[in-house]
Amino acid sequence: MIKKVWRIFVLISLPLQLLLIQVISSWPLWVERVYTDRFYKSLSQFLRTLFGTISVPVGQLLFYSIVFFLTFWLAKQVWRLFKKRITTKYFFGHVGFRAVAFLSAFYFLFTLMWGLNYHRRPAQELFQLDQRAVSGPELEQLCRTLIRLTNQSRLQVTQNQTQPLTLALSHDQLISQAPQGFRLLAAAYPELRYTYPAVKQVYIPKLMSWFGIGGIYFPFTGEANVNMDPPNYLLPETICHEMAHQIGFASEDEANFIAYLVCRLHPEPAFQYSGNLMALRYAMNRLQYAWPAAFARLERAFSPGLKKDLEHNRLYWESFQNPLEIITDSIQDLFLKVNDQDEGLQSYSRVVELLMGEYRKNGLAINTSGIQ
Repeated sequence: MIKKVWRIFVLISLPLQLLLIQVISSWPLWVERVYTDRFYKSLSQFLRTLFGTISVPVGQLLFYSIVFFLTFWLAKQVWRLFKKRITTKYFFGHVGFRAVAFLSAFYFLFTLMWGLNYHRRPAQELFQLDQRAVSGPELEQLCRTLIRLTNQSRLQVTQNQTQPLTLALSHDQLISQAPQGFRLLAAAYPELRYTYPAVKQVYIPKLMSWFGIGGIYFPFTGEANVNMDPPNYLLPETICHEMAHQIGFASEDEANFIAYLVCRLHPEPAFQYSGNLMALRYAMNRLQYAWPAAFARLERAFSPGLKKDLEHNRLYWESFQNPLEIITDSIQDLFLKVNDQDEGLQSYSRVVELLMGEYRKNGLAINTSGIQ
């Protein structure tokens, strides 16, 4: 009797959790004040304190261990079925129940330890951004401004316009300097206060590039795991993006926007260029899709060095293209949609709406009011 009740509970627990999350998501301000500010930030700081001083990326090793165990266990069950040591009915009943039980437990822990941040107050309210629909002329003006800023910030890093950029900063220096931008931004927005750094370089970074992944936040250890193999002028923004996840900004567009603001305020030109480059790529991609003629016209304003970097970046990622990347993208797309990001992978590009709101507010000029 107890076993039967337990099986029923396990089978219905996942849909019950999904239903409960939909109810909770109706109160984003409550989620932010009670869950994010009180529970999550304390938990995350504790985990970063615990794992931040360890050089080994514990989260990555734990993730790989879980994937290996699940793959091995499933292969073992398939082998037993193939050898007729178990029946088909037992296979689907046993494996199916265990799979549901694992997913239910994983989703509960994930939601408790980080996932509710997807349902907090939108960032446009925090930053007081005008979120009217983006018009063609406005987008063109945003792109013009970003081209100017990106060209200028690249010149601050190097005057060399004939070769792709290679930053003089080491990977360790990029990681150690990233919190400085958060300190400056937190002076104006205390919600962005970042303490107890825990950013790790992943092992076998080319494997992550093979799957098209630049970084992963692992909420069970509080670590930001960053792929440091891509062109290093991309890395400052990637590092800041994962750090934004650490302080409770789950949505990809919001993490992109916060990374942009952090890099824009950062005194190190390499960070400024990385943030501007990310913003420019998203804005120009939107312009190319919606208004190709305007895109072709503005693209001619790219500096020779910027063109070299964009081509270098394109060739890097193309060298890792493979059929499994489609599967990875599909899984990530589904993951985002389950967590109330209806646009899935396209949610990354919604940073353009946030950038436009910032542009309407101050023309992307660095606002130092309230910043010491």
